[in-house]
Amino acid sequence: MALAWAMLPAFTGLAWRWFHAAGLGSGASAVLCAILALSPWPVFLSTTLMSDLIFSALLLGALLGIGRARESARWPFAAGVLASAAYLVKTAALPLIVAGPLWLALQRKYRAALTMFGAMLPAVAWWSWWSHRHMTRAHDLVSLYYTDYLGYQIHNVGWRDLPLVAWKNLDGVFSGIAGLLIFDLGATPWGMHLARVIAIGLIVGTVRLARRHGVTPYHWFAMFYVAILLVWHYPPNERFMLPVFPLLLAGLTTELKHIAAAVRKSWPRGVANRILSAGLAAGFAGLVWLGLVLDFGAISREFPHIIDQHRAVLANHRAVFSWIALHTPDRAFYAYDDAVLCLYTGRHAASLPVAPLPFYREDREAILRPFRQMPAFAREQRLDYLLLTAADFHRDLPEPMRGEVRRILERDPAFEPVYRSNLAVVYRRRNVSPDCYAILNMQE
Repeated sequence: MALAWAMLPAFTGLAWRWFHAAGLGSGASAVLCAILALSPWPVFLSTTLMSDLIFSALLLGALLGIGRARESARWPFAAGVLASAAYLVKTAALPLIVAGPLWLALQRKYRAALTMFGAMLPAVAWWSWWSHRHMTRAHDLVSLYYTDYLGYQIHNVGWRDLPLVAWKNLDGVFSGIAGLLIFDLGATPWGMHLARVIAIGLIVGTVRLARRHGVTPYHWFAMFYVAILLVWHYPPNERFMLPVFPLLLAGLTTELKHIAAAVRKSWPRGVANRILSAGLAAGFAGLVWLGLVLDFGAISREFPHIIDQHRAVLANHRAVFSWIALHTPDRAFYAYDDAVLCLYTGRHAASLPVAPLPFYREDREAILRPFRQMPAFAREQRLDYLLLTAADFHRDLPEPMRGEVRRILERDPAFEPVYRSNLAVVYRRRNVSPDCYAILNMQE
């Protein structure tokens, strides 16, 4: 946990250096670093063993190295090494192998461009070769989900689906950008409209920053990175937008300066202009107040509540895992958190991936259909037991749908309960043929 938390000050410190390199003064850089370090999502991610903060820190380090390429020949190589580390942490760094050398080439630093490309290429080539060499050749849903991101993308999103996915993901980008500043702003319809306005303002400011001080390597990376997010099979949320958060904050500062200059210029030009300027100032003050209230509430109340919930669930699960280890044969389980069950019990486990495309199409029945077909999935994956808990599907489904999925699985005649606790039930799959199962289902 100390290592996870240490990525937050590292990310903040590197952002400070990048703000200065982008031409922002010490005062503006200090304010932006405070926003970054106290934003609920970076704070939350510093308490989890996830890769987002360390990836973002390595990304910033690589971008700073690219920006200093004209100072010494060592900086492009250092940038390539840091970009390689970022890529090995998270393959989302892949656009760096294009963005960095491209920016250097446009600066006529051709040797530096080749140096950075050459330093990053071995990591990309080695990981591509290793993952391809060790990849399972199975094409079932579970194997694709866990071992082949590109294969899972192709499985879910066809060419005809790309316009719909990109359109929905664009809202995800807007919501993710605004949510980094004001926690969970896009959770309501009115909040989503406000999130779009805020996100567009930050994007406009980022473009204005490029026009005033030149296009940076960060701009090139952000363009390629967001283009990938728009066609990916998962809506971009705050986690996905975190790597470009410092760039967006710099855009925010640029846009606010532009608005302030416009207000000063229009203030002497009549009462109407003064009323409009006062309205803009009041609206901005209201947004700041809303952000402070929601962000403070997230850090002081919502996050501790989530942590307490996870502790309660884990305490209950440990009792269930102990029972499974002692009272069940060495057979495979279905479990939503399959890796956790495997680590605690030694039993093989598999989860049923929730397909993303029905959410884009808003097809409720298609979302529920795989759970109605759980017996077939269990036979295909050779799963003899099913662990169902009150915390299942919290990452994938809204609360009403979670309850419906639990009811579908609880009522399925192909499974019989063998153990119950306050928050979990262990089911055993009945050893019946598909035809017998169909008869049981009709009787049910």
